[in-house]
Amino acid sequence: MTKRLNWILAVVLLLVGLPYYWLLIDNRAGDAQPKPISIAQLRQAAAALPGAAPTAVEVELVTFRRLPGDLFAAGSGIKRRLIGVMVWRLPVPGKGPLVIDSALNAAAAEQMGMEQFKPYAWQRVVTALGDASLILITHEHADHLGGVVSLGRRDLLDRTLFNAQQLPGNRWTDLLTWPAPPLPQPTITGAAIKPVAPGVVVIPAPSHTAGSQMVYVRLADGREYLFTGDIATLAQNWQEQRARSRLIGDWLAPEDRSEVYAWLKTIAALQAAAPGLVVLPGHDFEWIVDPLNKTGVQSQFVKPAD
Repeated sequence: MTKRLNWILAVVLLLVGLPYYWLLIDNRAGDAQPKPISIAQLRQAAAALPGAAPTAVEVELVTFRRLPGDLFAAGSGIKRRLIGVMVWRLPVPGKGPLVIDSALNAAAAEQMGMEQFKPYAWQRVVTALGDASLILITHEHADHLGGVVSLGRRDLLDRTLFNAQQLPGNRWTDLLTWPAPPLPQPTITGAAIKPVAPGVVVIPAPSHTAGSQMVYVRLADGREYLFTGDIATLAQNWQEQRARSRLIGDWLAPEDRSEVYAWLKTIAALQAAAPGLVVLPGHDFEWIVDPLNKTGVQSQFVKPAD
């Protein structure tokens, strides 16, 4: 009887344990190598355009939900993590701010099953988008791109620098309701890093999605930031070199796992070369605003002086 029970337990462990390990814990990076991008190249590109650089980094948490950490950092544990949908505002002297990502509106948040939507935060985001001199999107998922598209304002789209995969014509962008044509043409093209404003550099990084890109910013006072989008959803992704789980990255929202690891290694290499570089993950709001992490990010947009 005991022998038979042991066999049954062994079979159950194989049937349950192996899929669980493969889908939620496996974190092998394979032979992925970091990209040949140096902090010196980013600094040079950031200085390429004349004018005033941004002076600060502000963040708005528009909505959120709590999900097991294993989903977003394979093998990190089943404890639920706050997955925040955020927008970044970077004030620029003498002109409108730079805005990175655009969150989503209340209807889209409800459709995605978010726990709580913050209407006042959303209104501050709408104001910031309307004031922006430049808008950048880290990738084409609705919780990053959907806000600016949902407003239906052609002037906002004209101030947004898109790459081709962030425009209509693919699985993710076609889920959004775009204004009637003509639509903007892609501005970010090719694989090379691209200065887009004083102190601001776009890093094309197809991986999490085909249209993924990171944004390097060197503020006027010399502080440096790297906005990763969902290449690093959580700080643990780049700190511990953990990609998303296979359940997410292979099945629910397919990504190029090898390229994600390559970019995670690149992020870690850049931060090692410039220890003052603050890496801002795409959804880890609690880590970003924790004073112990000394990110220097202002929680909530500051009302511009009259």
